[in-house]
Amino acid sequence: MRTTDDRYRGERERFELAMRMIRHEARTGTIRYLTGLSDDRIRKLYTSYFKFDAQGEVKRRRGKTPTQITPLIRTPARTLESGVFVNLLLANGLISIEDPPGPALRGSIELGNRFCECYETHVRVVPKPTLSFEWAWNLMSAIRRGDEIGISRCDRCATAFLYDQLALPRSPCPACPTLRACTSKPSAEAAAPAG
Repeated sequence: MRTTDDRYRGERERFELAMRMIRHEARTGTIRYLTGLSDDRIRKLYTSYFKFDAQGEVKRRRGKTPTQITPLIRTPARTLESGVFVNLLLANGLISIEDPPGPALRGSIELGNRFCECYETHVRVVPKPTLSFEWAWNLMSAIRRGDEIGISRCDRCATAFLYDQLALPRSPCPACPTLRACTSKPSAEAAAPAG
C-alpha cells in the first residue's frame, strides 16, 4: 500500500509542477525536462485545463527555449533585472558561484518548484518585469554552463551583476551610473538658492 501511495504522490507532484509551469507559459521541452512527463501528456494538460479558459490568459509558447544571452544584458536595466533573478537563484541554491554548475535539475520536482518560486518572487519584486519564464530558464542555464555569462560584484557599490564573458572590454557595473544620477539630484537641489 505504501509503495502505491508513494507512486501516486510522485505522479501528483509532477502533475502539479507541470500545471504551475504551464501557468507561467513554459514551453513543452522545459516542462518535460523538469517533470519527466511526455510531450503528449503536457499538451493534454494544457488542452484540458487552459486552452478553453474564458479569460484566455495562459498562452502556449511554441518552439525551442531561447538560448541567446545578449537580450539578457543588452541594456543596464535588463542587466540589473537579470541580476535580481540571479540573486534569487543563488539564495535558493539553484546556481553556485564557488562550485558550478549547481545541483542536477533534470527530473527534480523539488528544484523545479524552487525555480518557479524564484520566478514568482521576481515578478512580484521587480517593477514592470521584462523577464519571461523561458528567458529566466535560459539565464539560469547559461550561468550553469559557465561559458558565456558570468557574475561579478562591483567594487564601488557592491552590486552583483552579469557580464558577457566573451565581450571586450568587460561591461562596467550597470548600477553605478544610476546611483550617481540618484545621488547627484539631491545635492544639486541642496545647492540651489532658497526662495
